[in-house]
Amino acid sequence: MDRRTACLKQADAFREKAIADPAHHDEWIDEAIKWLERAMEASRRVAVTIEAKEDWLLQDAAAEALLSQRPERSA
Repeated sequence: MDRRTACLKQADAFREKAIADPAHHDEWIDEAIKWLERAMEASRRVAVTIEAKEDWLLQDAAAEALLSQRPERSA
């Protein structure tokens, strides 16, 4: 299981606790939000490996194209 999926499962578990425990609902929801944020961070990580060759300009353009497809970070 990848990190994003694990974080989403943990967030689901805290949401279920919030439903089951109304006295501590807000605390469990806060924990669920933290795990959702971790899942978003895990999905934003991108690894790009570029091998240096004579046509490095073409590879640099390809890397920029990949990075431009990443989701924007919210403020």
